[in-house]
Amino acid sequence: MLRGLLCALGIASALPPSFASAAGPALDPSARMLENDQASEYWTLFVELDSGHRISQRFLITNAGPGTHNAVAVGHLMEPGRPPYRYVNGRMRNAWTLSPDRLFLDIAASHLDLHRPTGALKITKDDIEIRLAFDLSDEAPADRVAASVLPRHYFVEALAVGASTRGTLQAPWMSEPRKVIGRTWLIHSWTAEEEASLFVRRIDVFGQAGDTSFYGIQLSRDATASSAAWQMFARPKASPAGSTQLESQINFTGRWTSDGPPLSGKAREDYPVPSRFTIDASDISGAIRLSNPWLRFDPFEVIPQPFRWFVRRTSRPQEVWADTRIAVSIGPALANPSLPPSNPTERVSNSQREIEDETADQHVTGVASITFLNPIDRR
Repeated sequence: MLRGLLCALGIASALPPSFASAAGPALDPSARMLENDQASEYWTLFVELDSGHRISQRFLITNAGPGTHNAVAVGHLMEPGRPPYRYVNGRMRNAWTLSPDRLFLDIAASHLDLHRPTGALKITKDDIEIRLAFDLSDEAPADRVAASVLPRHYFVEALAVGASTRGTLQAPWMSEPRKVIGRTWLIHSWTAEEEASLFVRRIDVFGQAGDTSFYGIQLSRDATASSAAWQMFARPKASPAGSTQLESQINFTGRWTSDGPPLSGKAREDYPVPSRFTIDASDISGAIRLSNPWLRFDPFEVIPQPFRWFVRRTSRPQEVWADTRIAVSIGPALANPSLPPSNPTERVSNSQREIEDETADQHVTGVASITFLNPIDRR
């Protein structure tokens, strides 16, 4: 159901608990700078541009290995018809900069600005230059991932979900910067524990169709086919003043059950990427189909020695990115409830009814990031 519409009608409390907005203070994108020996924190960005380019980017702060708060920034630029282009920066704590409010990370030529209302990703290396600004206002779609689907002491916030994005891009094969527009997803994760002890596989799904954006996450502790997951649909709209207001947002927990063969077709693969998940939640059903893995790499390859040796003692990770198609059906009880008027003389308009009907079935396309902390049968 459309949360914005329900709030306007004063009946948001009628939603099931899984549809309620996150409790507590507003989301805080700033760096936590945890002190525990195995603590880690990272910001994952996925950018889908209308030009056909895709960017996957991660900023990581880790205490693994010698020292604390060492930082790595690794990104991949994808252009149709070309192999992924990787760029990396890494520094020990005394060689990278964090602003006093912990909202600006400057790791050599990789920069992440988390100040509201406009965030920014800047890569200013000799071979590649990316300058993008994205909507990070308080009104933009965002939420905290439900604790019920996460391990203890592990926290995830979806800071931007399909946020409006614009800027310039210049790859090594381009003669000049190119103006681009698109969407950005920004996910902030942190834990004071050793991440490899908490789960074996994490899947993040980013999707979009028209003005509708999707984000979903599932973490698996072992090789079982079914695990709890959290997902959200969001639909932003432009106000007359040009700022962004939240029109609707649906958040729900459920289970993703893998019911298809691995994408590679190898049943005993160490890092099996599922080809299909079934979504099962109260009054909601759907499926996520994965295809065409277009990026596969070892995240630790970019970490210099001796840090790499330390982190490899407990983890042998692999990261895979693949295309996805997401289809979700929302039951009539949630999609088309009998809405009472907000006052005795007001009635629900036909346009509102049309929005509700449209929300009943959602189909979006996007990508999935599958991160293995270890081979699926190794703990």
